[in-house]
Amino acid sequence: MKFKTKITTNELFQFLMKHSYAGLSGKIGLVISLAAAVLFIKNITDFAGNETKVIILGIIALLFTVINPLMLWMKAKQQKLTNPAYKNEMEYILTEDGIDLQVADQKGGIPWDMIMKIVETHSLYILYTTRINAFLWPKKDMGDQENALIRFLLDHIDQHSVKLPKRMRSER
Repeated sequence: MKFKTKITTNELFQFLMKHSYAGLSGKIGLVISLAAAVLFIKNITDFAGNETKVIILGIIALLFTVINPLMLWMKAKQQKLTNPAYKNEMEYILTEDGIDLQVADQKGGIPWDMIMKIVETHSLYILYTTRINAFLWPKKDMGDQENALIRFLLDHIDQHSVKLPKRMRSER
């Protein structure tokens, strides 16, 4: 089975957001920002004499809710422009042994046992091979083959050792 992808800046951004905010540190950051927002709103009425405190609370409130997402968007744009894997079309070939990948004139591949986690978003499958490295499979590029590709993937990975999205666990 094979399909081609061309990763967009939006898909890279979606991956970076999911990767940054899905873990414990991302959730803690959001809680800190929301708590700072509540304190900011509470203290804004008593602004006189507390200017520094209110400004710091405002910055903290914006840190994980606005500033970090903007930085991730800029990072996605930069990666799209500079990384050959995202500038060019990629062709994935799923075989009995693993996933083969071709980008421009470069070829590579991984065996099925290298996949350690699969995450699904509304428009993307993220196949992690390490804690931070992943293949991005946009659903739009999979087209009518999406269900067949996912079934093939599930038939070839060790579903007991790979962390799967809930929908995929129910397909076992």
